[in-house]
Amino acid sequence: MADTPTIIPDADPLARSRNLVFNGSFEEPHLENGFTFGGGLPGVDGDGYYFLSPNTTLTPFAIPDGWTTSGGGVKTYGRWGNNYNAIPAGGLPVSGQAFSSTEIDGERSVYLGNFTPAEISETPEYMTDGEVVFTSPPTITLRPEYGPDPLTISQTVTGLVPDGIYRISFWVSGEWGNLGFASSPNGVTAGDGIMGVQIEGYDLLYLAVPAGNSAEPTGAPHVFGTDEFHVYTLEFTANDTDMDISFMNWGHFGDGPGTIGWDRGRATELIMDDAIINVLSVPVNVPTLSQWGLIVMVGILGIAGFIVIRKRQLSA
Repeated sequence: MADTPTIIPDADPLARSRNLVFNGSFEEPHLENGFTFGGGLPGVDGDGYYFLSPNTTLTPFAIPDGWTTSGGGVKTYGRWGNNYNAIPAGGLPVSGQAFSSTEIDGERSVYLGNFTPAEISETPEYMTDGEVVFTSPPTITLRPEYGPDPLTISQTVTGLVPDGIYRISFWVSGEWGNLGFASSPNGVTAGDGIMGVQIEGYDLLYLAVPAGNSAEPTGAPHVFGTDEFHVYTLEFTANDTDMDISFMNWGHFGDGPGTIGWDRGRATELIMDDAIINVLSVPVNVPTLSQWGLIVMVGILGIAGFIVIRKRQLSA
């Protein structure tokens, strides 16, 4: 199988009650020893944050039930935990993780933060449906402390029917995009970021991470305007009963020390939640030619047997 899953714009919401993704909203487990940043950075309500990269030296480390993580480096700060941020005394209003949208499902979300990539082979083009398009597969080089591979969260989805048609949806928001934060003295200028979606058997799909209410960099308009979040829906055909799905983030392209090859200003990065997979249709089992032959033979023998029995009854 080749090519990427198909983006379905303006799709009807998928049903959480029929979700094939386990713990798709990252709600479990409920831990009680999370990192809360102290007083200088966004405080959190609830059980705090847990860092996600298996390579980071930051603690505490924990991942949501049913998921695995990979990539990142010793300084990767991507985290999972309570989505509520607020420091009123510091002029920071209520927002989601990393000053993103508050409109998640449940209380927890995943923030795949990973600083600033060192280099990218080309600046891509952003399509109106959110796809991020390169002229050839890009080379993205991360700084040693944050790589070499992007921070990735994955799950093996089970119970699929080969050749069945499925849809996957997921909620995404960008750092700094919350209206309250963007309108405060702390607001920043930021363009849409890039996330990757990998469904086993398909090519890697690059998608825009919405920058929401952040001021737009020159020449880099936001794909979804001032929307603080976007729900993507993709359609794919199952190629096995079990398939891996992965979501990844490289970091803030163009931020801080800059990214060689990038010319869209500073980019936001990924906060995500609410991954859902529903089945649309599965193939109907149509008998093969050999099976049809067997069915016909059984039918003929049945008819012949009926005739013999009927003749015996009539001659008795």
